Amino acid sequence: MMAILRGNSPMQIRSALLALALIILSGSQAHASESGYAGMDTCRSCHQFGDDSPVHTLLESAHGNADNPDTPVAQRGCEECHGPSADHTRSPTQVAPAISFGPRWSATVESQNDQCLACHGDNTASHWDNAHHKQQGLACATCHDIHTTADTVLSADSQAEVCTGCHKAQESGIHGLASLADSNPPCTSCHNPHNSRTPHSIMVDNRSRGCATCHNLVAMASDPQVSARATSYHKVMVQDDKTCVSCHVGIAHVSAAGVPPLIPQAQQSSSVTLFYPGQSDSEWLLSEHAGSQSLRQDRSCQQCHRGDEEEMGASLATGKLKPATRDVEIGFQRSGQELLVTLSWRGSLQDRDIALMWGDDRNEAFRQAGCFAACHDDMPGMTRDRGQQLDKYLLVSRLQDRQIGRPAIIRDEAALAELKATGKFAEVWRVNLEDTATVETGTLLAGIDWHEDSLVAAEAQFADGRWSVTLLRPLDTRPKGLHFGRGQKLTVGIALHGVDNPGAGHWVSLPMTFAIDGINTDFKADW
Repeated sequence: MMAILRGNSPMQIRSALLALALIILSGSQAHASESGYAGMDTCRSCHQFGDDSPVHTLLESAHGNADNPDTPVAQRGCEECHGPSADHTRSPTQVAPAISFGPRWSATVESQNDQCLACHGDNTASHWDNAHHKQQGLACATCHDIHTTADTVLSADSQAEVCTGCHKAQESGIHGLASLADSNPPCTSCHNPHNSRTPHSIMVDNRSRGCATCHNLVAMASDPQVSARATSYHKVMVQDDKTCVSCHVGIAHVSAAGVPPLIPQAQQSSSVTLFYPGQSDSEWLLSEHAGSQSLRQDRSCQQCHRGDEEEMGASLATGKLKPATRDVEIGFQRSGQELLVTLSWRGSLQDRDIALMWGDDRNEAFRQAGCFAACHDDMPGMTRDRGQQLDKYLLVSRLQDRQIGRPAIIRDEAALAELKATGKFAEVWRVNLEDTATVETGTLLAGIDWHEDSLVAAEAQFADGRWSVTLLRPLDTRPKGLHFGRGQKLTVGIALHGVDNPGAGHWVSLPMTFAIDGINTDFKADW
């Protein structure tokens, strides 16, 4: 070993040590003889492609410690977490590993978490069954990454980067001051993401450790800026059942009134911010996007990005489009057996058309991503546009996506009909503002099939710099269209096109939810 290390560069030493570790770990190949297992050597033959490969970073992490008999690599290697995957090795582009964590494939949240809890269920996540994060359908891999030398969410310095991906109200930091964000204590000083304990009970146990990172009660007692009254109150902190938040309720973050409710409070009308989307296609969202794991596991864009529209629009539209966002007032009203939708926004005669896209609750992809579920990298103006002039479509309509050397395979008519019968389609309403508000409706699946007779009647007016559009549609248009009846939950997205930003350059909303009776949805029309 010393001969290997002497006279070599740090990179050479690192490579040598990794090679030695792989030799030591070759014992995991013995499991290849077990039914369905391929063995770690077989996995490495494809996935060990360089110093930044998932194999190398895993081996440098705690899960890659071969001296610890409880780690994955000391047992079945990759397949300790990914399950028996011999079929995947025989057809790696067509067959997923037994348990996949993405980005190409994703197993269910339950099956992913079972792999983690097999080792961690008795300690770190012993109360996971009662955790709020479990109730929200999160997977361990939503926050954790074991294919890295240092898991971001486990580091006090970087933990907030992960947590504020969803908890936007806390982004500005303790006391709501962005200037103090770098010195904020880690979120887990007060919160335990693996159970449902309250911050107060956690702070009782750790004696308000998070607050104590900056605040010293002894020093504050002699600080002239701290009043005598406050100093006397601080004396109660010697009691074991008292914490800083016993008095300073809500000081750590914004006020409760400033936090969007986890469960939407249905409104009949509200302002919706549309933002410039750039080239956020479905392929990118489901693979390279930081939230791809959450999307593949039935969470929606809105759960993480609600309130981010202005920031996203500004970052995506830099040097391309002004304004980066547009605010549209939308309202819903039931008129007999018809649904009346009103849209109003400040604009100009350069606004070319406005469109609504709808899907019911059985359409998982549309429920999660709204309009983005129909946006793909091979459409005109997108990242892999090859001049095919492909229209919008839903991925569920394809047996196989088009890739290099592989043509797209669209499901046959019988399969597409079955998808429509089970609600796996979207409905499009498009109002042409340049031609006295003509309106088209269509069914979106393998493409858009425009209806010969529109399901919607529309009127549009432009006055004093403001557009007003009304749309009227029968509640029940089955089987041609969606059913808007009582108890039916739908997802809707809005897109606005201008003369200067056609195609992929339009403004678009996050997915929003609607039901006539407004149970757990953003909008309602009241039955």
